[in-house]
Amino acid sequence: MPNRPNAKVVILRQSQDNVPQFYRCAARLSALGRVINSGDPITVYSVHATVPEGPVLVTNETEFVFAS
Repeated sequence: MPNRPNAKVVILRQSQDNVPQFYRCAARLSALGRVINSGDPITVYSVHATVPEGPVLVTNETEFVFAS
Protein backbone atom coordinates (compact mmCIF):
# COMPACT_ATOMS: atom_id res chain seq x y z
CA MET A 1 0.00 0.00 0.00
CA PRO A 2 1.45 3.41 -0.91
CA ASN A 3 2.23 5.92 1.81
CA ARG A 4 -0.56 8.43 2.28
CA PRO A 5 -0.11 11.93 3.71
CA ASN A 6 -1.32 12.47 7.25
CA ALA A 7 -4.68 14.21 7.53
CA LYS A 8 -4.41 17.67 9.04
CA VAL A 9 -8.18 18.30 8.98
CA VAL A 10 -11.17 16.06 8.31
CA ILE A 11 -14.57 17.68 7.74
CA LEU A 12 -17.52 15.41 8.52
CA ARG A 13 -21.20 15.94 7.71
CA GLN A 14 -24.09 14.22 9.46
CA SER A 15 -25.78 11.57 7.36
CA GLN A 16 -28.78 11.52 9.73
CA ASP A 17 -30.80 14.11 11.64
CA ASN A 18 -30.49 14.58 15.41
CA VAL A 19 -27.18 12.77 15.95
CA PRO A 20 -26.20 12.58 19.65
CA GLN A 21 -22.90 14.25 20.61
CA PHE A 22 -21.20 10.98 21.64
CA TYR A 23 -21.09 9.94 17.98
CA ARG A 24 -18.39 12.56 17.46
CA CYS A 25 -16.07 10.62 19.74
CA ALA A 26 -17.08 7.37 18.04
CA ALA A 27 -16.29 8.87 14.63
CA ARG A 28 -12.83 9.99 15.76
CA LEU A 29 -12.02 6.58 17.21
CA SER A 30 -13.39 4.77 14.16
CA ALA A 31 -11.27 6.86 11.77
CA LEU A 32 -8.02 6.73 13.77
CA GLY A 33 -5.33 4.82 11.88
CA ARG A 34 -7.45 4.49 8.73
CA VAL A 35 -6.96 5.94 5.28
CA ILE A 36 -10.05 7.95 4.39
CA ASN A 37 -11.23 10.03 1.44
CA SER A 38 -14.13 12.34 0.62
CA GLY A 39 -17.42 10.45 0.55
CA ASP A 40 -16.33 7.69 2.93
CA PRO A 41 -18.83 6.82 5.69
CA ILE A 42 -17.71 7.02 9.33
CA THR A 43 -20.40 5.97 11.83
CA VAL A 44 -23.33 8.38 11.23
CA TYR A 45 -21.17 10.86 9.31
CA SER A 46 -19.69 11.06 5.84
CA VAL A 47 -16.35 12.60 4.97
CA HIS A 48 -17.09 15.92 3.27
CA ALA A 49 -13.47 17.00 2.72
CA THR A 50 -9.92 16.42 3.90
CA VAL A 51 -6.80 18.59 4.17
CA PRO A 52 -4.77 17.76 2.21
CA GLU A 53 -7.23 16.61 -0.45
CA GLY A 54 -7.41 12.98 -1.50
CA PRO A 55 -6.78 9.81 0.50
CA VAL A 56 -5.19 10.65 3.87
CA LEU A 57 -4.17 8.77 7.02
CA VAL A 58 -5.99 9.84 10.19
CA THR A 59 -3.62 10.29 13.15
CA ASN A 60 -3.86 11.54 16.74
CA GLU A 61 -2.95 15.01 15.44
CA THR A 62 -5.84 15.15 12.93
CA GLU A 63 -8.40 17.88 13.65
CA PHE A 64 -12.05 16.97 13.11
CA VAL A 65 -14.61 19.57 12.03
CA PHE A 66 -18.26 18.57 12.33
CA ALA A 67 -20.44 20.43 9.83
CA SER A 68 -24.22 20.39 9.78
